[in-house]
Amino acid sequence: MTKKRLGYQVIEDNAGGLHLAVFDGDECIWVASGYEHNPDNLREDIAALQDGADPLQDGWESYLPDGYTPQRLYDELTSHEHGRERGWEIIADETNIYPYRMGIAGRMAFGLDD
Repeated sequence: MTKKRLGYQVIEDNAGGLHLAVFDGDECIWVASGYEHNPDNLREDIAALQDGADPLQDGWESYLPDGYTPQRLYDELTSHEHGRERGWEIIADETNIYPYRMGIAGRMAFGLDD
Protein backbone atom coordinates (compact mmCIF):
# COMPACT_ATOMS: atom_id res chain seq x y z
CA MET A 1 0.00 0.00 0.00
CA THR A 2 1.33 3.40 -0.96
CA LYS A 3 1.54 6.03 1.73
CA LYS A 4 -0.54 9.14 1.20
CA ARG A 5 1.74 12.08 0.51
CA LEU A 6 1.08 15.07 2.68
CA GLY A 7 1.02 18.61 1.35
CA TYR A 8 3.54 21.15 2.57
CA GLN A 9 4.53 24.79 2.28
CA VAL A 10 7.88 26.42 2.84
CA ILE A 11 7.29 29.94 4.11
CA GLU A 12 9.88 32.71 4.22
CA ASP A 13 9.04 35.61 6.49
CA ASN A 14 10.27 39.14 5.97
CA ALA A 15 12.98 38.64 8.63
CA GLY A 16 14.55 35.78 6.65
CA GLY A 17 13.00 33.05 8.76
CA LEU A 18 12.19 29.76 7.04
CA HIS A 19 9.26 27.65 8.20
CA LEU A 20 7.91 24.29 7.02
CA ALA A 21 4.20 23.60 7.41
CA VAL A 22 2.78 20.14 6.66
CA PHE A 23 -0.86 19.56 5.80
CA ASP A 24 -3.32 16.71 5.81
CA GLY A 25 -5.94 18.12 3.47
CA ASP A 26 -6.58 21.70 4.57
CA GLU A 27 -5.40 21.17 8.15
CA CYS A 28 -1.88 22.10 9.23
CA ILE A 29 -0.74 19.09 11.27
CA TRP A 30 2.93 19.94 11.83
CA VAL A 31 5.04 23.09 11.63
CA ALA A 32 8.66 23.89 12.40
CA SER A 33 10.75 27.03 12.17
CA GLY A 34 14.41 27.98 12.15
CA TYR A 35 15.41 26.30 8.90
CA GLU A 36 17.37 29.42 7.93
CA HIS A 37 19.98 28.23 10.47
CA ASN A 38 20.28 24.77 8.90
CA PRO A 39 19.04 24.70 5.30
CA ASP A 40 20.27 21.11 4.89
CA ASN A 41 17.56 20.01 7.34
CA LEU A 42 14.95 21.78 5.20
CA ARG A 43 16.07 19.98 2.05
CA GLU A 44 16.17 16.64 3.92
CA ASP A 45 12.68 17.15 5.39
CA ILE A 46 11.25 18.08 1.99
CA ALA A 47 12.85 15.00 0.40
CA ALA A 48 11.39 12.82 3.17
CA LEU A 49 7.92 14.32 2.64
CA GLN A 50 8.21 13.69 -1.10
CA ASP A 51 9.06 10.06 -0.26
CA GLY A 52 5.89 9.73 1.82
CA ALA A 53 7.09 10.63 5.33
CA ASP A 54 4.52 11.68 7.93
CA PRO A 55 6.02 13.93 10.63
CA LEU A 56 3.47 12.79 13.22
CA GLN A 57 3.82 9.06 12.62
CA ASP A 58 7.58 9.32 12.14
CA GLY A 59 8.16 11.27 15.36
CA TRP A 60 9.61 14.49 13.93
CA GLU A 61 10.26 17.09 16.60
CA SER A 62 8.39 20.36 16.56
CA TYR A 63 8.65 23.11 19.14
CA LEU A 64 5.26 24.74 19.52
CA PRO A 65 4.73 27.58 21.99
CA ASP A 66 2.62 26.58 25.01
CA GLY A 67 -1.06 26.34 24.13
CA TYR A 68 -0.45 26.27 20.37
CA THR A 69 -1.53 23.73 17.80
CA PRO A 70 0.24 23.53 14.44
CA GLN A 71 -2.84 25.12 12.80
CA ARG A 72 -2.84 28.06 15.22
CA LEU A 73 0.86 28.71 14.69
CA TYR A 74 0.42 28.50 10.91
CA ASP A 75 -2.59 30.84 11.03
CA GLU A 76 -0.66 33.41 13.06
CA LEU A 77 2.43 33.10 10.88
CA THR A 78 0.46 33.67 7.69
CA SER A 79 -1.84 36.40 9.02
CA HIS A 80 0.76 39.07 9.72
CA GLU A 81 0.73 41.92 7.28
CA HIS A 82 3.18 44.81 7.21
CA GLY A 83 2.02 47.91 5.38
CA ARG A 84 0.91 47.11 1.85
CA GLU A 85 3.00 43.95 1.66
CA ARG A 86 2.40 40.88 3.74
CA GLY A 87 5.31 39.78 5.88
CA TRP A 88 5.69 36.31 4.35
CA GLU A 89 5.70 34.35 1.12
CA ILE A 90 5.14 30.72 0.22
CA ILE A 91 8.42 29.97 -1.55
CA ALA A 92 7.86 26.24 -2.18
CA ASP A 93 5.15 23.63 -1.85
CA GLU A 94 4.57 20.02 -2.86
CA THR A 95 4.16 21.05 -6.51
CA ASN A 96 6.98 23.53 -7.13
CA ILE A 97 9.53 26.02 -5.85
CA TYR A 98 9.04 29.74 -6.49
CA PRO A 99 12.42 31.52 -6.79
CA TYR A 100 10.80 34.85 -7.72
CA ARG A 101 9.18 34.94 -4.26
CA MET A 102 12.37 34.12 -2.36
CA GLY A 103 14.53 36.36 -0.26
CA ILE A 104 18.17 35.65 0.54
CA ALA A 105 17.43 32.86 3.05
CA GLY A 106 15.17 31.02 0.63
CA ARG A 107 17.61 31.33 -2.24
CA MET A 108 20.42 30.00 -0.06
CA ALA A 109 18.32 27.10 1.27
CA PHE A 110 17.41 25.98 -2.25
CA GLY A 111 20.92 26.51 -3.66
CA LEU A 112 19.91 29.45 -5.84
CA ASP A 113 22.36 31.99 -4.44
CA ASP A 114 24.34 32.82 -7.56
